[in-house]
Amino acid sequence: MKMAPGFFAGILLILIGLSAIFHILFNVNLFGILFSFFLIVAGIYMVTGRSWFFRNNKASHSAFFEERSIVLQPRDHEEFNVLFGRMIYDLRGIRFEDNEPVRIKINTVFGNTILLVSKDSPVKIKSDAVFAGASMPDGNSVAFGSIQYKTESFGAVLSHLIIDAPVVFGALQVKEI
Repeated sequence: MKMAPGFFAGILLILIGLSAIFHILFNVNLFGILFSFFLIVAGIYMVTGRSWFFRNNKASHSAFFEERSIVLQPRDHEEFNVLFGRMIYDLRGIRFEDNEPVRIKINTVFGNTILLVSKDSPVKIKSDAVFAGASMPDGNSVAFGSIQYKTESFGAVLSHLIIDAPVVFGALQVKEI
């Protein structure tokens, strides 16, 4: 499932519209009930400490309501998600077997993502921030809008890593080591 800023904004608008209809017709605050239910479920998860949300194979490189750190060897067109969690992706040891560019997407919604990249790896990162913070190793950052960053070795070789990293109500930090 793709978690783009448009998807999140669309869900939010649908919930607000439904809440207004239910409030007018039935004098029921649907948004308040859904938000309360969400808080209760999130509280139960935090107390138990187990990840019983999103139990599938795709969540192995994603963080949902948890904090994780992984060393990553991504495949082309792979997608990762951070939702109400914190994830550290270590991309310093990336290898390009096919001499082809590798494109990945890392979505961050209400979370914190840290990307560790090597100075010697050809990497290009594009981040779209919506009420969020995205900071790059060159000191540039953005809270609302787009930002791009390239390592010095990007463009010198054919095989490179291209990362699309949208951030909504969260934080993205790229560290070059």
